[in-house]
Amino acid sequence: MEETGVFRNIQVRPSAFTLAIPITDWKQAMVFLPLLFVSLALGAPMNVVLPASASVSHPFNYIVTILMENHDLSEILGSSQAPFMNQLASSGSLATGYSAVNHPSLPNYLALISGQDFASWSTSDRPPGPGFNAGNATNIVDSLEASGLTWKAYMEDYPSTCTNNCSPGNCYLGDGGISGLYAPRHNPFVYFDDIVNSSARCSRIVPANSSGNGAPDDLFLADLQSPSTSSNFMWLTPNVCNDMHDCSVSTGDTYLSQLVPMILGSNLFTHQKAGLFIVFDEGNGDHQYPNDQVYALWAGSVAKTGFSSSNQFNHYSFLKTIETNWHLPALTSNDQNATPMLEFFNLPPDGPHGHHPKQGQLMKDPGNSNQ
Repeated sequence: MEETGVFRNIQVRPSAFTLAIPITDWKQAMVFLPLLFVSLALGAPMNVVLPASASVSHPFNYIVTILMENHDLSEILGSSQAPFMNQLASSGSLATGYSAVNHPSLPNYLALISGQDFASWSTSDRPPGPGFNAGNATNIVDSLEASGLTWKAYMEDYPSTCTNNCSPGNCYLGDGGISGLYAPRHNPFVYFDDIVNSSARCSRIVPANSSGNGAPDDLFLADLQSPSTSSNFMWLTPNVCNDMHDCSVSTGDTYLSQLVPMILGSNLFTHQKAGLFIVFDEGNGDHQYPNDQVYALWAGSVAKTGFSSSNQFNHYSFLKTIETNWHLPALTSNDQNATPMLEFFNLPPDGPHGHHPKQGQLMKDPGNSNQ
């Protein structure tokens, strides 16, 4: 057996007769595997040729996304109140042309995971309830689960057990959480019926910390110590102090300075293809899309270092990046037409800018059982 890339050519030639079958995608490959074993048993070898694109790798197998609040990019870059975020901006991969899509908070959060902002009701920034929810709209959770990928949303100061304001699936729909600092408008997952009505999905929205007042987000960090406890798609919403909504830039920067090194130093980030995305939901309200530039940064071993780009991106670009990475279908025309943020990643020479694998050709990394 000759292996090139990821099982690109399977050649067994012990006799003069060879059956050669070109395989154009992995679904076809699965169909012909039984024939391969039959042919070996009968002494009639098969030559299974997979396309070059089948060996193309995706930028990351795991992603952690942290949402910060209500500051323009200009209020962070160069600010003496944000030394850590400026250090990250210099060492990581920064998108200086990244814009929020609306005001206030909630429509931006919804856009990030569903490809639409539901502006007709979301601009009220209200907790979920009758007339203030996305109904049965499709969201990223639907796409991830349909592709066999895992997800978890971590919320600072979210109750570990719902005892009041509970959805049919036992999601907490209330305001305040265990400290008074949890805001449902910063948790977009609880606005979708197919999440809040499902006990299985509600169990994936969890507290990031074991006690009130946010950091050190011990429960979230504990999950990063193994692929078996990590999810492919991980979301972290800090409380309204740590995310800079109610507290200073300095407070949020200090929070990130304590948390981010522990994320990047975790077992998951040091041994797997994991990416960290830090982004603000919106600016301070002075600017409108597409000129509402916010801090948006990629970090981790999968991201380029010392890199910045002024190309135009927005929250739909984030969603398109997730979809492109895992070959998921677009949810709306917004993410379908958005540009994925591939330029921020360390991609192989024949990566997504060259041959792009089709749905079904995405392969797991050797030794990684949770992709």
